[in-house]
Amino acid sequence: MSKIAVRGYTQKIKESSGNPFYIPKDVPLRHDRVLVFDTETTIDQYQNFKIGYFKIYQDVYIQHEGMFHDTSMLTDNENKVCVVYTSKYDIPLYTLNEFIDEVFYPEVFGLKTLCVGFNLPFDISRISKRVGDSRGRNKGGFTFTLSDNRFNPPIIVKKLGDAHTFKLTSTKINKGKDHFSGYFLDAQKLAEVLLQSKRISLDKAGQKLDTNVKKMKGIEHGKVTERYIDYLIDDVETTYQVYEKLIDELELYQISIPPTKIFSSASIGKYALGQLGIQSFLDLNPEFSSETIGTNMTSYYGGRCECKIGKEPTNVTVLDFTSMYPTITMEMDLWKYMIAESLEMNVVTDEIKGMLNTLTLNYLQDKDNWKEFVVMVKLQLDNDILPVRMDYKGNNTGYNVGVNYLTSDNELWYALPDVIASVLLTGKVPEIIEAIRYVPKGVQKGLNQSQILGIDVDPTKDNLVQVLVEERQNLKIQMKSIDKDKSEYQQLESRAQAIKILVNAMSYGIFIELNPEDNKTDIQVYGLDDFNTSENRFEKAGNYFHPLLAVMITAGSKLFLAMAEAKVKELGSVHAYMDTDSIFVPPEHAQEIIDYFQPLNPYILDIDLLKAEKEDVWFYGISSKRYALYTYENGNIKFMEGERSFKLHGLGHLTNPFPKAVEDWQAEIWEDILKLHYGIISELDIEKKYSNMYAISRLTVSTANVLHRFDVINKGKEWIYQIKPFNFYHVGFQVAEEDGKAVKPLSPFSNDPQNIVYDPFIDYATGEIKEGSHYFKPLSRTIIQYVDHLEHKFDGKIGVLERKHVHADSVIYIGKEANNIDEQELDVKKAQEFIDEKLVYDLILKLTPEKARDIGIKHRSALAYLKKKAKEGKLNFKSKNVKRIAAASN
Repeated sequence: MSKIAVRGYTQKIKESSGNPFYIPKDVPLRHDRVLVFDTETTIDQYQNFKIGYFKIYQDVYIQHEGMFHDTSMLTDNENKVCVVYTSKYDIPLYTLNEFIDEVFYPEVFGLKTLCVGFNLPFDISRISKRVGDSRGRNKGGFTFTLSDNRFNPPIIVKKLGDAHTFKLTSTKINKGKDHFSGYFLDAQKLAEVLLQSKRISLDKAGQKLDTNVKKMKGIEHGKVTERYIDYLIDDVETTYQVYEKLIDELELYQISIPPTKIFSSASIGKYALGQLGIQSFLDLNPEFSSETIGTNMTSYYGGRCECKIGKEPTNVTVLDFTSMYPTITMEMDLWKYMIAESLEMNVVTDEIKGMLNTLTLNYLQDKDNWKEFVVMVKLQLDNDILPVRMDYKGNNTGYNVGVNYLTSDNELWYALPDVIASVLLTGKVPEIIEAIRYVPKGVQKGLNQSQILGIDVDPTKDNLVQVLVEERQNLKIQMKSIDKDKSEYQQLESRAQAIKILVNAMSYGIFIELNPEDNKTDIQVYGLDDFNTSENRFEKAGNYFHPLLAVMITAGSKLFLAMAEAKVKELGSVHAYMDTDSIFVPPEHAQEIIDYFQPLNPYILDIDLLKAEKEDVWFYGISSKRYALYTYENGNIKFMEGERSFKLHGLGHLTNPFPKAVEDWQAEIWEDILKLHYGIISELDIEKKYSNMYAISRLTVSTANVLHRFDVINKGKEWIYQIKPFNFYHVGFQVAEEDGKAVKPLSPFSNDPQNIVYDPFIDYATGEIKEGSHYFKPLSRTIIQYVDHLEHKFDGKIGVLERKHVHADSVIYIGKEANNIDEQELDVKKAQEFIDEKLVYDLILKLTPEKARDIGIKHRSALAYLKKKAKEGKLNFKSKNVKRIAAASN
């Protein structure tokens, strides 16, 4: 018996206490005046500010620039270097306080100048005097005090997904209708979105955008010299040029979106829909049933990823679907749902039963049939193959989704495409209780014609998704006949990239966007049933929240993969791996599978719906997201040229353990993993090579929740001796315990992380200073454990793995799922599990001493105390025993 998890939908029982009359002020689309600054710090664990530089631009011309420093953090010689340098080049030199009060606030607050930095949260933290927890709506963020002048408002910085928001606080002179929140832009985040490069460095951004000024190389950090100041000034100039080039990139979109409001590519997608006048479904239908939204949410499982052939080299051809999510949007005619005024629900149980009983692979090749698939189905499951979310590892590390045999004691809702996939893979039709088809009714009023990315779009006539995909394909055809070095090619490439970003931004993520609040509140949770709780956080729906669309798009993509799997099976073979929009198949069957899908091409262009990306290569898979594609001849292992043809999930967040000469350290490790398999090297060789290297990752203190893990260390210390927000640290994987508690080493950021194991470090749990390499996990052990890792979603270890048979006897409801590596190392963040308080109270009142012992409550007195509190209605849901019972009730 197993416990499975489904997503829940939350509604506040009481309305928000926020100001109902507050209307956000318009934010400029572009800024004429810009302040750019950068800082350099000490290289110890505190990373205190030493020197900084700023430039102020008005209409792209420099109006003012200067250097600022903290004399108390510099040596006499370093202070002298600053004075001599600024005198030599006639540059104003400010103290940090002078910069804050005479430059920063007069510009950012007084003149409403746009403040730009590269990794701006870090730099704001550097120039602050102290930090506190933000409150109210901003809880979870940091409130930075930069100035002792009470008229200069502190700055709130709060994490929002992978980005950050910035806001000037309210003060006596910054309040009411005249309140000004400030204009702040983190150029790094804008670069990540527009260049599609996660955690991009300033150096890489400058290279990609071909800025005139590039980041200087070969700099020794920590010591202020004339060359170091040159480096700092170049960073400021590079940051500004990166900003300017990114604004040029943004202009390509022809979307009225302020750059300060871009937190992800989804931001661009939402503004594009808004520009066309498309409104949120919930705004148009505020009375739409929460119960129905709840059942839709329980059917959401996202994409599919699995390693089917484990730890056995297999010859494959990698097949990729063209624009998978946009294509599914086309197949199921979902644009009509995006612009619909409302939805109608029709019971179609008998129709769906009849269709499933006669289902064939040929039936699914008819595009017209797919338009009838927007159906939710209630099932009583008995060994049917469907997405299952559960703790497959069994170690309470979180829930993963696998596609497995499922028998359930509870009736469950699934999207019809997932049900069709089950019929294809099992050959049997599940027991259907009810089937509901959703039909779009009417067209929204106020839709606008607009030009986006140079394309005239009328949303009442044009499917924007189709228009964008087809335009991108046309551009790719044009690019084939143009030399890559020509400016025309670069322009087409930029436009094609912009189209790709926008079309993916509108695929499904915006329809499932939920933003958990930081405070617990009274909420109602909807799913297969509904209940009230005050022990969880409300998850606020995004602007275009529409779970029906998110469920259908992702379920449709999984159906594509199931069709490919079934076709491979029909041909007498088995796939090796699949992930979201790709499947690895035997090379001899590749073309037949490609041909099978071509009738489903929904575009007017002759586009290959399924195409071979890598042909006739070797695949070695360990588990989901852990595999390599390579060639192997005469003992020589080679990866694909010009691309990274391997995935190192689970190790990818580690820092480079090798000397700087080895840049692609992940390729080095994967080559050794493969050599180990082929018997070219042994585990002893792995031990010899990696035993003196250590598994070390980098951590950023990005939220108040994480910072509080360092309270013991920071308590009673001056600001300069505190661990501060957005500091970088190295985290060692614990291998030792003392007094029954794991020791987790934290060390200051270093360009040579491997050397930190020989220096004193902080045990983050206790704040104590410890020393010794035996506290750090050798990389050799990490690699061997990595090789031994199982595909927990399947049964088996080597060769063709088998689907698990899951018997679910209970269902729990969870919130937004997250996978933040930075925070995982400090055990900070998991999806919340919604607690049915009434169920917990009832369970305690009925609990027998024997059952209590099974749960972990050993003493009768503890049980008696719980029953007393339950009768009084005063349970403490933070207590260990109540947590045990709450877990047992799920």
